[in-house]
Amino acid sequence: MFKVIQINSTRIIFALLSLCICMLFNTDAYAAEDNPSKKLILNNWYYHDGELPDVDSQLLATKNIQQLKVNETPLITQSSISATWQAAHLPILGASEHSQNILWLKRDLPSGNWRDPYIFISSIDLTVQVFQNNKLIYQYGDFDAQGNSQFSGWPWHLIRLPDDYDQHPIFLRIYSNYPDIGLSGNVFIGDRYDLLSGVYERGFIGFLFILVVLLVGIISTVMGMIKKDNHVAMCTGFLSFNLALMMFAENELNQAVWYNPLCWRYIAAFSYFLVPAFLALLMITWFKKSTPKIAYGVLLVSLFFVIGVLFLSLFTSFNFINAYPYFDMLFIVLVLALFIGCLKNLKKVEIHGVIMTVGVLALFISLVLDMMSAHRFIDWLGRSSQWGLILFTLTSLVIYLVRDWQQQIALTKFAQELEDKVEQRTQELKASQKQLQQVASEDFLTSLLNRRAFSSLATKEIANAIRHQQPISLLLYDIDHFKDINDQYGHSVGDLVLKAIANTSKNVCRNSELVCRYGGEEFVILLHSTHVDKAVVLAERLREVINAIEVKNNEDIIKITASFGLVTINDFTINVDESAESLLDSLLSKADELMYQAKVSGRDNVKAERIG
Repeated sequence: MFKVIQINSTRIIFALLSLCICMLFNTDAYAAEDNPSKKLILNNWYYHDGELPDVDSQLLATKNIQQLKVNETPLITQSSISATWQAAHLPILGASEHSQNILWLKRDLPSGNWRDPYIFISSIDLTVQVFQNNKLIYQYGDFDAQGNSQFSGWPWHLIRLPDDYDQHPIFLRIYSNYPDIGLSGNVFIGDRYDLLSGVYERGFIGFLFILVVLLVGIISTVMGMIKKDNHVAMCTGFLSFNLALMMFAENELNQAVWYNPLCWRYIAAFSYFLVPAFLALLMITWFKKSTPKIAYGVLLVSLFFVIGVLFLSLFTSFNFINAYPYFDMLFIVLVLALFIGCLKNLKKVEIHGVIMTVGVLALFISLVLDMMSAHRFIDWLGRSSQWGLILFTLTSLVIYLVRDWQQQIALTKFAQELEDKVEQRTQELKASQKQLQQVASEDFLTSLLNRRAFSSLATKEIANAIRHQQPISLLLYDIDHFKDINDQYGHSVGDLVLKAIANTSKNVCRNSELVCRYGGEEFVILLHSTHVDKAVVLAERLREVINAIEVKNNEDIIKITASFGLVTINDFTINVDESAESLLDSLLSKADELMYQAKVSGRDNVKAERIG
């Protein structure tokens, strides 16, 4: 069965891969096309390094953004417009082109027949204020009076333009303490619907890549769980999950799922920082018989880097995005060292170890190319890292096919041995069946009898009581104000209350009593050979012990009370025509009425009645 599932999963992955490739080319062509619905505006931008003359940075730092949007005071004076502006080199201004943390950009916008004109910017380093006609029309991030800002993530920006946008130049005031400052990627002007359609289409294509990688990760993890010695499959799965998470954190659709660019950037950054650690773990599992010592070193250095960056980001003024350039260099050194150590051991491993090494090498090369294009050492390649992930996925699938082939040979060889173990496995299955029966009769939260098991056992107890004419008592009780506890403290605290009640009930009762969580916050106890006076004593004792329960939630101490309905039957002759099942229903119904009386009369008390 696993073989069939695996083959079907492989077909699904290859089908998704084909779809990704087809749509990838369509998307790239679409992005490059300057169609009438939107216009690419990468040229004719001008920049000014540092604050413009006469710009009131203290006014621009106001927290009342809405007031600033309608401000009548000139934000950009004529002297600011007449300042020295230089031609900007987009899509991004590098570190060599700016000496200040503030950069101003301006451009005259082209006219167009757009009903709902917007500007789309792929990314901005790092925070921005956008002005037109001396009014603030968009802001991302907060500025202080000195013009400084804090990193808030790298989202794409969709900026609403006024109706007369083509009559006034647009100004962008950008802050960055990162090596780069300015605009990154594409800048379009067009209708909002068309711009968003491009975002969703590109995001969907990227999501297909993520789906392929994630599906392989799931298959790898399942294989690792099924084959207890297959640590390689589990490490491959973890690496795939990490890569899929990194890809989605970089995907444009994440803003539609949850608009928190800073959180997504944290996820993307630390998923990226963990790649060498997962590669080292993968190599350690593949070369477990002759693990290169350098793999352990790479693992330790990677974890130390991640922990160090996280600590500095949380407790110092260091910003984690500034760790990217350092990690890019460290990434190359670590992975190259890892491969040099592993190549020396290729002769000692099986064929699937060689295949995995080739797959990880392809992943490494694609990430290095992506890194080099990001730092402008080479022209922008686009989706190079995603192609590397697909190649890594293909090698994973080839490994599973090779391992299946090897397993088929091993299964044929050891068929006779398996037949000898049938009896042993049968005994183990019987033991497992017994455990399952026990689990099926218990409430998952409190470990008390569940309702179904209680009904079965209680019917037998009542039948014995009728046969031997022995008294029997049934105690039904309900936690007072349990809904208020859930509403005020949450269901996790409510679960603690239920567990406390269950433990108390078991401790107060004899081992032979049937104690059951009947439903929600209701509990029931069947007391065999127990007269009404003794049953009342037990009920009062249980009520007092429940009153003494204290459930702590942080600094709050939650007190609990319960209302009890107790019914006892001594003379079964009056119920001679009733079966044990119907008599149990009658006892439960009567106990429920008594419990309701206890609640009406003020709760936290016992109402008892004897029948016969």
